[in-house]
Amino acid sequence: MTQKLTIIGGGLVGASLACALRPLDLDVTVLEETPLESGAQPSFDERTIALTYGSRKILEAIGIWDLIAPEAGDIKRIHVSNRGHAGFTRLDRNDIGTEALGYVVPTRAIGKALIDELHRSPKINFQCPSRAEQIHISPASNNVTTETTDGAVSSSLVVLADGGRSAATTMIGANKKIKKYSESALVGIVGVDRNHNGTAFERFTEYGPLALLPLVNQGFALAWTLPEHDAQAMTALPTEEFLSLLQDSFGDRAGFFTACNQLTTYPLSQVEIESPVSNRCVAVGNAAHIVHPVAGQGFNLGLKDIAYLSEAIAKATLENADIGDTSFLQRYATTRRDQTRRVLRFTDGLLQLFANELPGLRVARNIGLNLIEIIPPAKRFLLRRTVGIAGPLPRLARGLPLQPQS
Repeated sequence: MTQKLTIIGGGLVGASLACALRPLDLDVTVLEETPLESGAQPSFDERTIALTYGSRKILEAIGIWDLIAPEAGDIKRIHVSNRGHAGFTRLDRNDIGTEALGYVVPTRAIGKALIDELHRSPKINFQCPSRAEQIHISPASNNVTTETTDGAVSSSLVVLADGGRSAATTMIGANKKIKKYSESALVGIVGVDRNHNGTAFERFTEYGPLALLPLVNQGFALAWTLPEHDAQAMTALPTEEFLSLLQDSFGDRAGFFTACNQLTTYPLSQVEIESPVSNRCVAVGNAAHIVHPVAGQGFNLGLKDIAYLSEAIAKATLENADIGDTSFLQRYATTRRDQTRRVLRFTDGLLQLFANELPGLRVARNIGLNLIEIIPPAKRFLLRRTVGIAGPLPRLARGLPLQPQS
């Protein structure tokens, strides 16, 4: 008998999961609260996302990479440095033999590709706008009922993919560990007077970590972690003053800044759900974890969730087992919790290391950057983990669909 699965949240993560599950014998319902044409729909705005090479493999496996690729700027190399100090390292795609280390893609391009695929799939019931209002779990009947603005939806498993302000995780009483940072992310698009040649920059400035990510049009996506008051003050500066301040903080390694679009700030925090699995419900993406953007792992972590969860669901369907069974969901939860916590610890530690100006730490981080530069095995190890191709990987993360295609 065909089992039913409900995904609460039809944004980038929820829609990616639905597309990934298409080869399986499942009836999938996706509930998305925000109308697609709304200005409040985050899956269709002009922000950019840095995708790792491993995330590209996942998007290839679910069949949408070719739709995104024309708008994807290749990250061929990354220059990491500490402004005003000698420490630096250069990371290159040739170090690990991949086409790129990652890609910079407008959120809009990913969202459109995913939604178009959902509409084309007869196995997916995409309800938008439709808001989940209550989740009723009945352990005795192996069933979960989701009450929505359009009626009730019953399924064996409910996936909570409604983002960082997840109402669904609150409905099931999930506990979260929240760490609020005193910084905000300042994001925008900046132009320069020279070709970037696919080079990304991560520079640790006196204000905070500053990333420049190469776009298709030769501009850069800017992501600058700043104290909240500095971030707000910078958005109020005239363009010429902001570009002058950016130039002074970053230097001229990327060229001279010539233009910027409207700057936006976002508050930063680190959030981890105590357990992503609870009574036939499983949280993925930002509903399960939010990470500081200094290492660029946010959406990439969500795609990894999808790769592992999809494989667990596929195994259950192939064995005619219950996809909402606690035992297989707990195996998924243990694997992803351990992996996610390593990323959270690494990201938070990186932020603390480069935000602290104690003389001893300043010397240590410069030495660390230089050691990575001169020790190729260390560089390859770091790169393979960072781009998402290290260790045993599920099928999607290797670029393979869930089931071999006949």
